[in-house]
Amino acid sequence: MKVFGKGIIPVIGLLVSGVVQAGSEPAGDPLSLLSQLSHAAHDQSYSGTYVVQRGSEMESSRIVHAHIHGEELTRVEVLDGRPREIIRDGKETRCYYPVQHKIRIEKGYTRHLFPALIEVPYEQYLRFYDISRVGMNRVAGRECQRILLRARDRQRFDHEFCADVDTDLILKAVTYDQHHDPLETLLFTEVFEDDHASPELLKSTYPDSAQWKKVFFPPPVADHLPYQWRIPALPSGFSQILQMSIQTSAVPGAPFEHLVFSDGLSSFSIFIRPLQGEDFHPFQARLQSSALSYYSGTVGQHRIVVVGEVPQEVVTAIGQSMTITEEAH
Repeated sequence: MKVFGKGIIPVIGLLVSGVVQAGSEPAGDPLSLLSQLSHAAHDQSYSGTYVVQRGSEMESSRIVHAHIHGEELTRVEVLDGRPREIIRDGKETRCYYPVQHKIRIEKGYTRHLFPALIEVPYEQYLRFYDISRVGMNRVAGRECQRILLRARDRQRFDHEFCADVDTDLILKAVTYDQHHDPLETLLFTEVFEDDHASPELLKSTYPDSAQWKKVFFPPPVADHLPYQWRIPALPSGFSQILQMSIQTSAVPGAPFEHLVFSDGLSSFSIFIRPLQGEDFHPFQARLQSSALSYYSGTVGQHRIVVVGEVPQEVVTAIGQSMTITEEAH
């Protein structure tokens, strides 16, 4: 085992400091650079601890990632708050919630797991971001190259990665708002290279979970919806990656539709539900944070909620532009 970071670096110091160098230089072949970042996260074996900071909220997780018998395997254990664990293989992602004795099984929907933040097609990033090298930094005891993806429009945020100079693994990722203040920071506090990871380290730590409740995600979309929608202000480069119907005991009555759009780095959700005499704010308290913009309004007889990792004026424009056509009965 080769140590990437010799110890846990003080987190607060890492979040507020950094080597800031004036000017930038072209990224060379940006497609090749993006490919290197992606393959480093998927093809190498590593383990470590990373921190996520969103506003005043901070959460740490332990990750183990490896290729075993030609299969990519990942286990993430959340270390703060209620215990959670994520196990991913080539077929599905399983999220374990031991307090509720529940397992959420995700098939066909792939969430980004740090540090695997860059995915194909790489050309999509070049359409909407200028990519440049902006100096060096040091994260988890390792020298890393700072790479800035500057948005070409005001419909998305800037992103910066710091990639290990020896392995190309992303050690730190920052999302900036339009004033270049950090909205979200993810970074390793320690990371190890391990080409001989034990298969046991990639199994769930809850062997008694066979009888837990299994929830499949995403749930199916209704076969026939009584309404159709249009989104004239949909930002360029964002495409729909998920659509589902959700019924929850927290919001009784008719199910609501959940649409997810992404440009490969940022995403936003749209929730749609017919009004039934009550105001509808799905997950409002849980979703709002400094890294998320939020809009709520009504269109005809429907409540519209838009929330996501894009500027506030963008989610407002999306929500205000939406039109819904109800089919005749």
